[in-house]
Amino acid sequence: MPRRDDKVQAVCTREVDARSVAFLLALLAPACASASGSPVAPPSASPAVDTDRAHSAAFIRAEDEAIGWLAAADPRLALRADTTAPESILKRVGLEAVLAEDATAVIRGGSLDLFAFRARAHALDQAASALAAFQEPLAEAGPLGSGLERPRLERELLDRLIAEERRRAKDEANLGEASGDLVRGIVATWTVPAAPQESLDRDIWVSRHLLEIRESLREPRPVTGPLDLDVALYPLERLLAPMQYPRGSAGVAEVRMAIDEDMRAMPKVDAPDRLAQAAKAHLGVDIDPAVLALRLQKIEQRLRALADHVLSSAPAGSANEIAARARDLLLVERPCAPVRDTRVRSMAPPPERSAICGAVRALAEEGAPSAALVALHDDVVLSLCSVLPSPVYRSHLLSQPEDEDIEALQHKARERPLLALGVALAAEILYSTEGTEQRLRAWQALGEAPLDIVAREVGAPGPR
Repeated sequence: MPRRDDKVQAVCTREVDARSVAFLLALLAPACASASGSPVAPPSASPAVDTDRAHSAAFIRAEDEAIGWLAAADPRLALRADTTAPESILKRVGLEAVLAEDATAVIRGGSLDLFAFRARAHALDQAASALAAFQEPLAEAGPLGSGLERPRLERELLDRLIAEERRRAKDEANLGEASGDLVRGIVATWTVPAAPQESLDRDIWVSRHLLEIRESLREPRPVTGPLDLDVALYPLERLLAPMQYPRGSAGVAEVRMAIDEDMRAMPKVDAPDRLAQAAKAHLGVDIDPAVLALRLQKIEQRLRALADHVLSSAPAGSANEIAARARDLLLVERPCAPVRDTRVRSMAPPPERSAICGAVRALAEEGAPSAALVALHDDVVLSLCSVLPSPVYRSHLLSQPEDEDIEALQHKARERPLLALGVALAAEILYSTEGTEQRLRAWQALGEAPLDIVAREVGAPGPR
């Protein structure tokens, strides 16, 4: 006869077996349902997550519309965003141009004519309105599968992008000192004509606008900084083969004659107030022109110590190779590293920040990062040309470029001061304190953005 303890054990064993079977059935049920073709209900999201996802989706629609207007406003923006303006927006641009009796508002290649300043400004206003119409709060981190990694940051950057381009359109409408950017815009958006008639139309178009630039140079207004137009004309001149574009070639010659005849006093560096306003608009930083040279010199001294150490520690015979590679990286303009789940941070940079992306990518991606560091030091030396009239000597540059190359780089830094200053201020963000590697990785993951937002996002200290 079984003992009482044996009966209790048997009952417990059956109960354990029953619970185990029930547990296994619970685990197998979803898999069996999936195999049989029956849908499996996903775990229910919280109401807050559902709201964030809905707001992100609504914002993406507003962002698409705003970027569509940006692409319609300026072919350079369409190129930077790697997109084309929707046909519906282009039709609205055309209709509104007719109603406004704006004969300059011509669509060329899917965007407004670069020189259609009134229509460009209106299209940018429409982009701002499309974004302003979205009023819902956005989460800092996007819900899984929403298509936006950081919705709140995306909105902030899109607001900044529109404001920056409105400032650009306003400045370029005056031609004159802004003409270099417009000429570079013609070159950047140039496409090969597909038919003889297109070549004829292009020739007439280029000639007309070059003559407008010529006339703006003859206006009796003071110059607030060195002109970069002469250098900007060289790539356009190479595109305008005289046999194919006789009017355009003649237009380039007319502009060069106007530059040579210009008797206005040409300052060697930008006026301090103009430089400060432009830095705020395009770099996103406040600068004090009175102490800017000292600030740049402090950055240069820190980088000099780091670069000297790198060169002195290099294997025998490799210092020349490092310097040679560094020469290829001086003020190089590139897009920033691509970033997922963002449209704004993955766009190509504006011209004022293109050398920043070049420097950051060189530091992060170069097989020989020592060369990138040497180049960054020399970029900071060159940036001093944007605020000081004194020349740069070969002995100042660790990469030891040829004298003619130094002269060209010096002109570039003076005539496009934000290009060089941006790199120097980027170096300050990265190298002002310990933690450079962490900030560099964070910057690569962030993508393209104005420097004040970069400094905030990568945890950089303020200027010292």
